Amino acid sequence: MTNILDRSLDFNSNICFCDDGTQLSNDAGMLAIPDFLNAIGFKPMLQHLFPEAKQRRAKYCLSQILPQLLLQKIAGYQNDSMADYLAEDPVLKRCLDVDRLASQPTISRLINGLDEKITEVFSQINLKLNRFLMAQKNPSDMVLDVDSTHCDTFGRRSGSAYNSHYAATGLHPLVAFDGLTGMFLGAKLRPTNVYTSTGATEFLAPIITAIKQLNPRMNLLIRGDSGFATPELYRLCLNTKTKFLIKLKSNSKLTYLAEDCVRNLRPDDFCDHYFTLNYRANTWSEDWNLRIVVKATRSVEDLFWHFEFLVTTLEEQAIIELFKAYHKRGIAENFIKEAKEGFGFDKTNSHSFQANNVRMWLAVLSYTIILLFKQLVPLRSMRTQTVSTIRFSLLHIAGRVTTHAHKTIVHLSHNNPFIRLFWFTLHRIHRLG
Repeated sequence: MTNILDRSLDFNSNICFCDDGTQLSNDAGMLAIPDFLNAIGFKPMLQHLFPEAKQRRAKYCLSQILPQLLLQKIAGYQNDSMADYLAEDPVLKRCLDVDRLASQPTISRLINGLDEKITEVFSQINLKLNRFLMAQKNPSDMVLDVDSTHCDTFGRRSGSAYNSHYAATGLHPLVAFDGLTGMFLGAKLRPTNVYTSTGATEFLAPIITAIKQLNPRMNLLIRGDSGFATPELYRLCLNTKTKFLIKLKSNSKLTYLAEDCVRNLRPDDFCDHYFTLNYRANTWSEDWNLRIVVKATRSVEDLFWHFEFLVTTLEEQAIIELFKAYHKRGIAENFIKEAKEGFGFDKTNSHSFQANNVRMWLAVLSYTIILLFKQLVPLRSMRTQTVSTIRFSLLHIAGRVTTHAHKTIVHLSHNNPFIRLFWFTLHRIHRLG
C-alpha cells in the first residue's frame, strides 16, 4: 500500500495523514453478516445446491466465490473492480475465512462463464431464504405484487433496445414482491422490446406453486396494473385458486357502462362513486365468475367524469375497499427502488444478456438476505429502514484487527454512537442459532 507521509492540513499543520494502517477496516460491522448467515444455515445450503467443480478458467468454484459477491453487494461495493481494493481488507478476509479475496478478473470470468441453468439455482436459494422468513413469521396472508421495471443500458448490450414507455434504452425485467413484508419472490430479465405481461404467466406459476406448497391455506392475492390484465393470468389464478385484483384498461364498452351509471347524478356532485358493472370481454371464458368494479371521480375543474376499472375474484369486499387495496400496490415501487439503489439490481455492466441476468440475481439474493436480517435481528424500528441506513449505523464501523495466540481481535471504537446497536445485533443473532 502506498504511504502518503507528511500530508498535513492547512488549518492545523500539526495534523498529518498516512494510509499505512493495513490492519484497519471500514467494514468491521460486516462480521455480523456471516454470523447471521451461519445462524440460518446459508453455507450448507450453498454446498447442497452447487457442485464443487471449478468454473471455466476460474480459480474458485462458485460456492466459494458467491459469498464474496453477496457480501460486496451488501456492503455497497457494486462494481467488480472494488474487489481489487478490498482484496487485503482484514475484516472481509475474516468474513470469508480466506487469505485474499478473489480479484476483479476472477469475478468477471466467473460471472461471464455461468450458463442459464444457474438462474434456477439462484431462484431456489431465494426461495429457501424466503421460506426461512415465512417459517419464522408464519403469515396467513400474502399479497403478490407483480410489476415490470426498467434497467438502463449503455453501449452495446445483448437484448437491449429502446423502450418508448420509459423513453430510455435498456432491459425490461419482471419482478414479484410480497406487498406486506417486502419479500423479493422472484425476478425475470427480459429484452426491452416486449410487452409488460410477456412471460408473466410462466414467471408467476412456479412462485404460486411454491407458496401453496409451503402453506396450502395461505390467503394469496395477486395484484397488478393494467399491463397484466390478460386471460392467461386470469386462467392461472383460477386454476390455482388464487385471488387477484388487477386494473383494467378503459375501452368503449366499459366507458359506456360507467357513463350509464353516473347519468342520473347531479351536475354539482363531486363525490367519488363506486359501481359494479355487468361486463365480460370476448376473450374471457363464459364460466369465469369475475367481478368488474368502477370508481367514478370528478373535481370542480372537470367537465366529464374520470373512470378507473378493476377486475377481481374478491366477491365480499366493498368496492371502496377494493380500490384502497389496489392503490397500496404503489409500495412495490419502494421495493424496486431499494433493490436498484441499494443492491445494484439495474446494473448492466456486462455485454452478455446472461451475465447481466446473473448480476440481477446477485442483487435479488443480497436484497433477500438483508430483508431477513432486518426482520429477524435488529430493533423493530430498523425493519423499515433502507440498506443505506443499515450500512451507516451497523455495517460500516471502523475497526482495527490484531492477532494474538492464534486468536483474532477486532477493536471497535468505544465512542461509536451505534456501538450498543452492534452488541444488541450480535446478541440477537446468537439467539437465532
